[in-house]
Amino acid sequence: MRTKRLSAILGNEMDDIGHDPWVTGIETDSRKVNSGDLFFCIRGYTVDGHEFAEDAVAKGASAVISEYPLDLTVPNIVVPDTKRTAGTVASAFYDHPSHRMRVYGVTGTNGKTTTATLTYDLLRLSGRQVGIVSTIGARYNEKTLKTANTTPEAIVLHRILADMVDEGVTDCVLEVSSHAMMEGRVEGIHFHAAAFTNLTHDHLDYHRSMDEYARAKARLFEQVELTDGDAIILNAQDDASRIMASFAPTRHRIMYSTTEEVPADIQVIWLEDTVLVKMKEFKIEVPIRFMGAFNAANLAAAIGLVTTSDMALRTIVSNVPALTLPKGRLERLDTEDVEIYIDYAHTPDGLEKCLSTLQGEDRSLVVVLSAAGDRDPTKREEMGRIASFYSNELIVTVHDVRTEDPKKIISDLLKGIDSNTRYVTFEARADALRHAALQALEGKRVVVVGKGHDHVERVGRQAIPFNESDILLDELKKLKGQEPAV
Repeated sequence: MRTKRLSAILGNEMDDIGHDPWVTGIETDSRKVNSGDLFFCIRGYTVDGHEFAEDAVAKGASAVISEYPLDLTVPNIVVPDTKRTAGTVASAFYDHPSHRMRVYGVTGTNGKTTTATLTYDLLRLSGRQVGIVSTIGARYNEKTLKTANTTPEAIVLHRILADMVDEGVTDCVLEVSSHAMMEGRVEGIHFHAAAFTNLTHDHLDYHRSMDEYARAKARLFEQVELTDGDAIILNAQDDASRIMASFAPTRHRIMYSTTEEVPADIQVIWLEDTVLVKMKEFKIEVPIRFMGAFNAANLAAAIGLVTTSDMALRTIVSNVPALTLPKGRLERLDTEDVEIYIDYAHTPDGLEKCLSTLQGEDRSLVVVLSAAGDRDPTKREEMGRIASFYSNELIVTVHDVRTEDPKKIISDLLKGIDSNTRYVTFEARADALRHAALQALEGKRVVVVGKGHDHVERVGRQAIPFNESDILLDELKKLKGQEPAV
C-alpha cells in the first residue's frame, strides 16, 4: 500500500506529493521494524514510541505515524490518537478481514473466556472453520498463538484476523476486555454480534467508578451498532444489560437467563449433570461435562451468539454434551487420589461462584487465596470475606506481585477474613502451593484461585515461568516418596 493512500484514509494530505513510498508492513515496536514498515508511535505505560521513531527510520521504516510532528527523513503522518488510528490503518492494510468473516465479541467481568471458548467449540463441532482470540491465546485450524493481552493490540489483532481469512476461517470469536475498548484495540473491527456476561467489581484502579466501567464495556455494543452488526446477546439477570442495550438501540436483542422465573429468549437451567435448554417452542434436556451452575449463563450466552450464525438450535444443542471448560476454569488436577482444582477466579463475584460450587459437606474446603500486585486493591477485603465464608481453612498468599509489597497484599486480604477462620500466610506462592498439596493429601478438597491457565509469575518487570500444576504434582510425588518430574 502506498503512503499517500494511508494518509488519505486518515483524512490527511501529504505535503510531499513526490515522496510516496510503499508500506509493506506495520509495526509498533522499533526493535522489530523491517525495511518498508510503517512505524506507529504508541504511548505505553512505561515507554513512548515517539522516542524511538528515529531508530525505526534507521532500520528502514518507510513512514511514521505520530501524535505530533517529528523531524524525520520519511513521510510523517500526524493524528490525534495513534492507538485508535492503528486499528483503522491495520484494517485497511489487511483488506478489512473482519468484513470477510463473522466476528463475535464477548465482554463482561467474569465468564468471558469460558463463553468465548464455548462459542468457539459449538461452531467448531458443527463443522465451521472457526478461530478464537482470547485470554488463553489465538487458535485456528492447527495454529496456536500466544497473545500478550486478553485482546491483542489492534495491529496484531487485524494481522491475526487476516491470516484466519487466508486460511478459510469463516467465524471468529473475540474476547474483548474493557481495557481493549478504552485503548482502541478493536478499532476497525466489524462485529457480527456481541454478548455480555455480567458486570461486577473489578478494575476500579483503571476505571474510576462502576458506571465508567460499565460504559467502557458498552462501547463494544456501540461498535456493533455503528458497524451494522446483526445482534446483541444480553444477560436478563444483570441490570447492567440495560446500559449495554442503550448503546445499540436498533440492533436485534437476544436475552438469556438461567431460571424460568426470569423471562428470556434463551433459558439454560442447570440440573447438575444436565441442563435444560428452552428457546421459544424448543425444549430439551442434555447432559454436560463441566461443573458450576454459573456456567449455565456462559452456555446460554454462547448459544445466543451461535444462533446468529444461522445455525439451527437443534444442531447447536446436539453439540453441548461434548463441551468442556477452558484450561484453568474449575480445572481438576490430573491425579485420582487427591482433589485439587485450579481456577482463574480473581474477582469477588468469580470467587463466590467458584467456591459455592466446590463447597460441600463431604469434605473440608481449603482455599489458596491471593491477589495480584499493582492491581485494584479495593476488591481484596471482599475477596477475603467471601473466601472466609465458604472455606474451612485459608492459605493466604500473593501472585504477580509486580512492584507491590507482598505483605501489603496479604494484609488487605486478611481484613475481610472472619476471626474464627483458620488461616496461614505465605509470601512466596510456591510455598503456599506446597502447603496446599499436603492438605489435599490429608483428604481435603483444595482450590487454588487467581491465576488459572497463566504459567508465569510477574515480579518487578520480569515474567518468570511458573506452572502451578507442575509445582503441585511434584510436591505430591515428593510427599508420597516418589521422584518428581524433571
